[in-house]
Amino acid sequence: MAEEKYDRCFVCGKANPIGLKIDFSYDESGAAYATLAVDEVFEGYPGVVHGGILSTLLDEVMAKAIIQSGKIAVTAKLSISYRKALTSGQRVQIKGWITKAKTRIISTAASISDESGIYAEAEAVFVVPRTES
Repeated sequence: MAEEKYDRCFVCGKANPIGLKIDFSYDESGAAYATLAVDEVFEGYPGVVHGGILSTLLDEVMAKAIIQSGKIAVTAKLSISYRKALTSGQRVQIKGWITKAKTRIISTAASISDESGIYAEAEAVFVVPRTES
């Protein structure tokens, strides 16, 4: 399936001047992933990527896995566990996948990690909006 393009998206949009402009890939299971280094302009504490940016990355990579499955859904519930601080400029991989899918409710999981371990992980519930009749 071809990846949907959202030019103004903060995470993946190429036309967003303040965005992250991340390119996503997909494995054979449909999981979404990307390798990136978050720039220092997205720090909270000096040298540390802001937790809200990590949350955004986790949410987006799970949404990308859903889009890859052929559906569009919105985040209904997001739970994040922050394991250790991520230094700005450090290369990590983000990965998101579907854990369970019903007609309108999709459960997902995601992680941010490198060879030294996990920085943050998440679980989320997404809902496919009802179509207007």
